[in-house]
Amino acid sequence: MRTRVLSVMLAPAVLLSAGCDDTSDPPGGGAPYSSDPKVLQLVAGSEQQSVLDTVVKPWCQEKGYDCRFTLKGSVDQARLLASGNADYDAYWFASSVFSQIGDQAGKLSDVKPMFLTPVVYAGWRSEMQRLGFTGRTDVAVKDVLDAVESGKTTVWVTNPTQSNSGATVLFGFLNHFAGNGPGQALSQAQLDSPAVDAGISRFIQAMDATPPSTGTLMNDCLARPDACRTVFTYEDLVIEKNQELVKAGKEPLYAVYPKGALAISDAPLGFLPHGGDADPAKRALVNELQNYLLSDAGAKAKLLALGRRPATGIGLTLDNPDLSVFNPDWGIQANLREQGITYPSVAVIKAALDRYQTHYRKPVDAYYCLDGSGSMNDNKGWDGVRDAAHQIFDADQAALNLLQTHPEDITTVTVFNSGVSAGPWRVTGNDAGQLHGLTEKIVAHQPGSGTNMYACLKQAVSALTASKSTTRKSLVIVMSDGMSEDAEQAEAVAALKAAGVPVVAIAFGDDADPGQLKQVAEATGGAFVQQNDLVAALRTAAGYK
Repeated sequence: MRTRVLSVMLAPAVLLSAGCDDTSDPPGGGAPYSSDPKVLQLVAGSEQQSVLDTVVKPWCQEKGYDCRFTLKGSVDQARLLASGNADYDAYWFASSVFSQIGDQAGKLSDVKPMFLTPVVYAGWRSEMQRLGFTGRTDVAVKDVLDAVESGKTTVWVTNPTQSNSGATVLFGFLNHFAGNGPGQALSQAQLDSPAVDAGISRFIQAMDATPPSTGTLMNDCLARPDACRTVFTYEDLVIEKNQELVKAGKEPLYAVYPKGALAISDAPLGFLPHGGDADPAKRALVNELQNYLLSDAGAKAKLLALGRRPATGIGLTLDNPDLSVFNPDWGIQANLREQGITYPSVAVIKAALDRYQTHYRKPVDAYYCLDGSGSMNDNKGWDGVRDAAHQIFDADQAALNLLQTHPEDITTVTVFNSGVSAGPWRVTGNDAGQLHGLTEKIVAHQPGSGTNMYACLKQAVSALTASKSTTRKSLVIVMSDGMSEDAEQAEAVAALKAAGVPVVAIAFGDDADPGQLKQVAEATGGAFVQQNDLVAALRTAAGYK
């Protein structure tokens, strides 16, 4: 049985330009809204970072506009839009999947796709050669599944309930298992069918790692070639990373387009009216940006150089492509003839994403080790833990975050200080009342005393070993704000490593010791993040399920 490896987490919001420092969770937004007609406040998916840096920011500077860009994950974008948040002039999703979820009320106007990029199956060129996939245009879904399930390779994909790329992959394969052609959208009846259920469950459970963001997936895959040998990701990100790899003298990735499951990201950008006097000028500003991206020769050339295909072309075929970008040696097909899938209705999208968490994915035995030392009271860290508990364990909030508990999950929460100070509190299954009981216990707990996370980690691996099952994967999530006593360090790390249990390790605050947390994450094939927003960090950790 393969060891499952997690990838390094990133903060869910990143400031790209001065003027909008947004690190809060929905339904909150960014800085106060500005009605100035020369200010553009835009929230975008992390996939758009290179486009914002390379294409949009120079345009803003040339035009004299004050452009403020905030990156958020797909779920956060959708929640912000659905909640009525009015801190932004425009939303730029990576694909229509999450924009449909967030915009069920039809709040956005003038929505247009800015460019296209298909999802590909990619791996290190030597790995794809070994699998017999190079030089082929007929690689089928069955070929990929056979390679993965036989143990010939490993494959990563982002969590489809947290990332556009993972959702795009999910619907491509749902359409394939339903037997639909490109123009036929998945129906609810097909989603409910045994054939689709069996096929997509087999596909999802073949994945070796499901990190919660596309950027994280790509960065960590390149850093961990021993663990990440193939991925499902966007074509443009393969091109971007290959440009970096070749420049550094390293082996590039090679991409194939699985037949019958081609899904395309369309990068929809839409204006958000505020119902005030500033709307006409703001709409004109967003329309000007859209027209620039779609029509300006210089902008189109920049987008093509980043591997983005024009949304105004015929399908995915390119005229006179730059083969140094759309490089056939990387498996990139500049004149891709296959038509992408048609996405289903928003009701079917939501049903499929809900089923990922509660049915398709492999159940998880998740063990939380939470720092309840005295400093967590002094620095208000425990307030963040309390807020995160509502987001993760309370059924209504977990559903909004698309982090529902699987009916076969086991969830255990333990609080440590100088030793294990509270818990373990354990819930088997997804009973809403019992899960809310975890929140109540966390809210009622009062931090105090010192810090010894290794005592908790030892207890975690002992409990996970005792309940080990071939039907569940094990996961430890540990959070600390300080340096731990280390008398039990070697014993705890060795036990986790021997048991094959990955650890997501979160360092909170300026006094946390990154060294200890990184060590346990790296030794176990887990993940490390340094994050001062505990709600965001713990939600992201839960996204590894």
